Amino acid sequence: MKQPLFVYDITKKWEEVVKKGPIWLSNKFPPLPKDKKYSFLGYKLISPVAISAGPASRKIWTDFYLRMGYGFVLEKTRRTIERKAHKEPNVAIIEKKGQVKRSNINKTLVATNNQSGWEKYKSITNSFGNPSPSIEIWSAELKKQIKSTKNGQILGCSVTATFFGGETTSDIVADLLKAATAAAKAGIKVIEFNLACPNVTDNKEEGEMFQDAALVSYTLKAFKKKFPKVKAGIKFGLYKNKAQMKKVFKDAGKNLDYVSGINAIAMTVLRQDGKEILPGRTKSGVCGKLIQDIALESIEWANQIRKEEKLKYEILGGGGIVEVSDVDKFLKAGADMVQVATIVMVDPLFAYKYRLFKDGLL
Repeated sequence: MKQPLFVYDITKKWEEVVKKGPIWLSNKFPPLPKDKKYSFLGYKLISPVAISAGPASRKIWTDFYLRMGYGFVLEKTRRTIERKAHKEPNVAIIEKKGQVKRSNINKTLVATNNQSGWEKYKSITNSFGNPSPSIEIWSAELKKQIKSTKNGQILGCSVTATFFGGETTSDIVADLLKAATAAAKAGIKVIEFNLACPNVTDNKEEGEMFQDAALVSYTLKAFKKKFPKVKAGIKFGLYKNKAQMKKVFKDAGKNLDYVSGINAIAMTVLRQDGKEILPGRTKSGVCGKLIQDIALESIEWANQIRKEEKLKYEILGGGGIVEVSDVDKFLKAGADMVQVATIVMVDPLFAYKYRLFKDGLL
């Protein structure tokens, strides 16, 4: 049987795919590096490439990417309540080359369910809606997932708040802290507050928390007071400008251990005939090669702000990394480590190939 293009079956329901695990027919894994050449948040790691909070969900998936040799694997964003995924399909191939610019993010893109377009375009749209098991299930499973890390690897967990409408800032912070506390008590040493998701359709504000300086500052301060030794970061989205980013990061101050950007850009994505490509939503997250320029700009801003304000946070850069050479672009732009999502749904050997690339073997 031939290995499918995607290790994540993009034709099936999220819940079904998560339960069955990656499609990896060879069941072969690369040897893990012996040397810990890289570091992030004080941890010595075997690779500067992390798995973003998206492709890895539940133990069967985090185990898979840990065995593939990634230095840092983030468990997919968790909620304090159970939440089903949006109706499948949740992924489609965008048929466009080049780069999305800030000046044209309001334009409509065309996508297809034909997977053969991946090699030509290397960009997708996705919309899962941050689904999550119940807090009782995922917090208990985290304890088992941590045991799969090897020397030079860490497992983190991403958390978010759930909006129903009418929440106050205190309500939101309390929900974020409840989820983060459950992860920390399970033994997770790195918590990422996912404050930016372009794919939550019920309440748009849920995906825009990264823009609220007071919310970010209050959440991090409260969390670090309770868990001073646990590293805490935020996933941010598309800031309007550097000044807005600076306000948020500066106000967070010493409680901000790292920043993580950029997961996707919300755009209108339709079929060639103008109909919905992903059922029930015309807007969805654009990921992959198309967003690399904007993602790199955000990393450059974060690095400049860090120097200008003498802040200590580290930078987890991502967005559009689809070639092994892209890793060094982000590291050069100021990232301390990079994260991948879209590419590892197709090529889970990406971290291994980056190692070969740096050794001059690829």
